[in-house]
Amino acid sequence: MSERTYKSDALILYHRNLGEADRLVTLLTWEKGKITAVARGARKVKSRLAGGVDLFTYGRYQFHRGRSLDLITGQEVREHFSAFREDAALYPYGLFLSEITGKLIESEEPSPEPCALLLEGWRLLCGGERPDPVLFCCAFELKMMALAGFCPYLEGCLQCGSAEAFLFSPRRGGLFCERCAESGTLSLGAGTAALARRLLEAPLDRVKLLRSSPRQRRELTEAAASFRRYHLQIDKLRSLQLLSSLNLSG
Repeated sequence: MSERTYKSDALILYHRNLGEADRLVTLLTWEKGKITAVARGARKVKSRLAGGVDLFTYGRYQFHRGRSLDLITGQEVREHFSAFREDAALYPYGLFLSEITGKLIESEEPSPEPCALLLEGWRLLCGGERPDPVLFCCAFELKMMALAGFCPYLEGCLQCGSAEAFLFSPRRGGLFCERCAESGTLSLGAGTAALARRLLEAPLDRVKLLRSSPRQRRELTEAAASFRRYHLQIDKLRSLQLLSSLNLSG
């Protein structure tokens, strides 16, 4: 293999059409981190790349280094997560995992842990015994934030260490007790704060065993959205817009 050609396992995060027949693909790779590459002719029916550059695909890809963008020149599909495309109610949650991962993992550095987490997330959401998708997405986001170094502080009051900390500050990125709280905090129930810690600590495949109330899910999603907007400048996600339009987010 030449110096300009390389291979990597990868997950397709998203893509868009390019020109008349090409596709611009963003992948999260084990060896190279997040990269964007061109799949030439991938939108043609008879293209040998067509089936391997769709969203929710895990495979091994061959790349050729280009002047500005690399080219996808070969593929070996390992898993298609077709359940996301077949189930309109499930699709936005799979897309959420892709979007959050793509927003949080930006560098072109080896990303084995983010790749493994996303792959596990897709598998669990498409599995036979599916978890509550809202709670699952909260857990996934917390874990991916931790891998990316952006995780909020959930172990008591950020200022004094008190365990009675149920006010979340999007600006400071952590919990505060009533005595230390600043303006602009969001009130979380004691059960919600404990649930957030459990979601961060529990293995992803154990999230299905956790239970939550509609209020707890609402408080968690509101806190996460506020944190995203303040620290990551992530405001609108297509997945959340789809959930809102389908009235599935609660």
